[in-house]
Amino acid sequence: MRGKFNKVIVGALALAMTSTLLFGCSAKKDDKKSKPVYTKEEASSTKAMVIGDYDVYMDELMVYAIQEITLYGVTPEMLEKGEDTYKQQALALARETKILYDVALHNNVELSDDDIAARDKLIENFKKAVPAEVFEKYGISDEIIEKVFTERTYVEKFENDIKNSMGQDITDDLTKAYKDYNFQNLYYMVFPTIEVDADGNPATNEDGTYKQASDEKKKEAEENAKKAAEEINSGKDCKEVAESYGITAYSSEMNGYVGAYSDEMNEALGNISAGQCTDIIDSELGYVIIAVIDDHNEELKENYIYSVANDVLKDQYDSLRNDWLASIPVDVEKDMQGDAWEKFVMKDMSQMLSDAGIVQGTGAPQ
Repeated sequence: MRGKFNKVIVGALALAMTSTLLFGCSAKKDDKKSKPVYTKEEASSTKAMVIGDYDVYMDELMVYAIQEITLYGVTPEMLEKGEDTYKQQALALARETKILYDVALHNNVELSDDDIAARDKLIENFKKAVPAEVFEKYGISDEIIEKVFTERTYVEKFENDIKNSMGQDITDDLTKAYKDYNFQNLYYMVFPTIEVDADGNPATNEDGTYKQASDEKKKEAEENAKKAAEEINSGKDCKEVAESYGITAYSSEMNGYVGAYSDEMNEALGNISAGQCTDIIDSELGYVIIAVIDDHNEELKENYIYSVANDVLKDQYDSLRNDWLASIPVDVEKDMQGDAWEKFVMKDMSQMLSDAGIVQGTGAPQ
């Protein structure tokens, strides 16, 4: 179980990292020369924002702007309608990364040789995908690209490790908690005691109550349910039995564990094994019998635990992550420095990336 859980979590997070940083297509050459918006010296010395004790300069924000445009397919046409949403999204990614990077450092995260190699590969792909002219125009140096990708690598290593540790602990606890539970695959069969319409759905009266079948049909339904249960207990296939009584439309497969059903079902299913069938259960819609297809199903138990563990992990991790992000106070207006970011025209950057065939217009941030 441990290996499966870790593999899925790490794989999912690795995919998320890759989708953020890679763009899946090669850059087209653009021979047009244009005046730089910033030289490297200007971009690296123009402070645009502070995040706690960290000063953030325009060259760093330009890298986040490229990621925002490429990740969400932000076309020039989309930016023509208003840049603020997309620019704020880029700032949010920068703030989040910087804060979580700070948390990672305070938790003594260290990069392994494999982590560094993976980072270097991402940088290589990033630089292949984005035309050199974009970097030149916006004053983006190799050093600032490495800095951004290094910080993101720290963050994702930290988050991966925490998620895996938390997930494994949750899974271990659930495995112990459900150790003796009987997980079953069932076939639920109803012999109707109400009228049905032409589509086989329950017919109702004007007051919303079900239209009851005649006493004669109810008696027949009860007798058929008893006979069907006997046939299943004698070894006949439950689905074939349902078909022979014409109730396939009122039958369905289901799964669960003894203790999770209604009190009546728990009692009925608690002492029978695979291949057996319950006595009839009187319900609002008819007489019910339940066949146990298999019991003590370990794969079903494992899948259930895995699903519950993921839900619990998400809730616990989201709460923890919010605490981390609150560790450095943020004032989205006061944290901005000067007017460099305000004057930045994201549409022009998007146009360059669009001309290079990178921006596909896949959607906007939510």
